[in-house]
Amino acid sequence: MIWSNGACFVVNSQFAIEHWNDSLSQLTGMTESEVLHRPCQEVFAAQLFTGMDFCQKSCPLVTEAGNTTNQPLFVIIPTRYMGQQLIQIHFAIWDDPLTIVHWIQPVNRDFKPVIPLTPRQQQIFALLAQGLTRRDIAQQLNISLSTVNTHIRRVCEIWDAPTERHALTRFIRMQGGNLANSLPSSSS
Repeated sequence: MIWSNGACFVVNSQFAIEHWNDSLSQLTGMTESEVLHRPCQEVFAAQLFTGMDFCQKSCPLVTEAGNTTNQPLFVIIPTRYMGQQLIQIHFAIWDDPLTIVHWIQPVNRDFKPVIPLTPRQQQIFALLAQGLTRRDIAQQLNISLSTVNTHIRRVCEIWDAPTERHALTRFIRMQGGNLANSLPSSSS
């Protein structure tokens, strides 16, 4: 038995959940009876902060165990009452039999997940980042100015950005300053 004051769960060699504590029930809104003996990837369907799937049938903690330094990971998990939640996972892996203990710590209760932009939204924001005006973008992409405005407004709403400048700053940060790779093909 694992004792922990924080949110914790344990999976066995078949990646089925063997232990689920009350703190984790409070965080996720899922009770122990709902999750015990279920595969962890069905329960969590977690993603890395970058949007890539983390919880999978072949656990990345095990397949990359030789390459990991047991550093905590930042992962987005679904929760029943709060939508998605950004967490930090600390873990320990034991062999014979394989057991993985996960300690979970919420990073920010007000976390809002990164919702991927459509290819057209990426195009528009990449062009905004290059200094083009909305009118120039409409002409270059052969779409109406109102369509450009709608895409920008929707991104601001999705990201809860008060202004286009805030959304553009977030876009540039998400691209890591490398805007050359953010331009998808011209088809929408």
